[in-house]
Amino acid sequence: MKKILMMISLFIITGSLSAQSKQYIEIQTSAQCATCKAAIEKAVGAIEGVKLADLDLDTKIVAVKYDSEKTNAAAIKSAITTIGYDADEVPADAKAYEELHSCCKKE
Repeated sequence: MKKILMMISLFIITGSLSAQSKQYIEIQTSAQCATCKAAIEKAVGAIEGVKLADLDLDTKIVAVKYDSEKTNAAAIKSAITTIGYDADEVPADAKAYEELHSCCKKE
């Protein structure tokens, strides 16, 4: 009986530790169109530890679920800015922004 209780306790502790590493963040971007949406979701989704990246074009906010043991908010923002888009307070890489299609540039 003690072994069963110990195994149950270990399972609960392991599950709660695993849940603590799962994070959610919303990042304001400078996305303009479906091309932007696809590019941002692809770049963010390629980061190890990212479970979901979904950009809402109406709000220009990308919602990201990720494992904080594998990545962090700064790395996610960097992935966005590196391809030419603003990410919250972090401005887009100037060279990458200039290479964006005209429909992807801020109005």
